[in-house]
Amino acid sequence: MKDIFIVVFATLSFCFAISYLLVLKQSINLKKDLSKLFIENTLLQEYVDLSKSTKIKEDSEDSIHKENFIKFLSDSRLWAFEYIENVQKGLTKFVNDVDADISYFDEYGEALSMSRPDYPLMKNISKAYKELRTLLPTEDEK
Repeated sequence: MKDIFIVVFATLSFCFAISYLLVLKQSINLKKDLSKLFIENTLLQEYVDLSKSTKIKEDSEDSIHKENFIKFLSDSRLWAFEYIENVQKGLTKFVNDVDADISYFDEYGEALSMSRPDYPLMKNISKAYKELRTLLPTEDEK
């Protein structure tokens, strides 16, 4: 009986040792897999952070370019309005300065055409002057 007890005890001890070794091996494999998972998670988190910072940098560069473009458009618009105003002022001054002379020519030019050698030239100037006046806004449009 003692021998049977020893054999049973030895068999159980051997089975327990084998089970313990298998569990120990699984535990080691589980630790390795867990450490790999932790490292991969850390790497992925760093990659996500890097992607976010790169995206923020690109967004900030894009916003700077957009702001500069909007400023350029605004400045160009202001310059264009100033240019138009200056041209209109210049044309208005020209019209005010020569209006009396052109009106006099239009009214009496035909009668004086024989005594004026510059009659054809003045006729062209009068025509161009009338076209130029159409480009200026009238008092109602201002």
